[in-house]
Amino acid sequence: PSLPLFPCSCPLSGLPNAGKSSVLNALLGRGAVSVSRAPGRTRYFQTHFLTPHVRLCDCPGLVFPSRAPPALQVLAGVYPISQLQEPYSAVGYLAARLPLPSLLQLRPPSAADGWTAWDICEAWAEKRGYKTARTARNDVYRAANGILRLAAEGRLRLCLRPPGFTAHQGETSTPNLPP
Repeated sequence: PSLPLFPCSCPLSGLPNAGKSSVLNALLGRGAVSVSRAPGRTRYFQTHFLTPHVRLCDCPGLVFPSRAPPALQVLAGVYPISQLQEPYSAVGYLAARLPLPSLLQLRPPSAADGWTAWDICEAWAEKRGYKTARTARNDVYRAANGILRLAAEGRLRLCLRPPGFTAHQGETSTPNLPP
C-alpha cells in the first residue's frame, strides 16, 4: 500500500477528564501535553505529529447541555469541583448512593436522626483535622471538597445503572412499541 499524499488527522475527542491528553502522551511516548486530575486542563486544540503522515489532535472536553443533576455532573468529572460554591448537595447525592459514614469510618453525629450531608462533612472535617483559620471550627467546606475529590479520583466508587436497567435478571426494559 502506498502512503497517503496528505497527513492523516486523528482527533481525540470526548468528555472532560476522560483521558484524551494522557492517551496522546502515551502514543507519543513523552509528555507532549499537560495533564491534570481536574477537568478543563486542555483549553485549546493541539496538534502533534506521530509520524510525518499521521498527526494526533487533542482537544478540550466536549460538554453538551445536560439533563443530569449538577451533583452528578460534578461526580462524573464534567463540572470542576473547584468551581462549586455549594458542595453539600453533591455530597448528599453521593451519600444517598453510598454508605459514606462506614466507608469513611466516621463517628455518628450526636443527633439520632441519621446522617445529613452536613453531618458527614462535619465528621470528615473532625477526623481529618480540617479547621477554619479564624474560629478554629470544623472546616466543612474543605471536608466536602475533599470527599468529592475522593469520588472524582475513584477512591470512593459510585456506580450507576444505565437508564432503563431493571434488577430482574439484568434485563433492560423496553419501551412500549406499537405492534
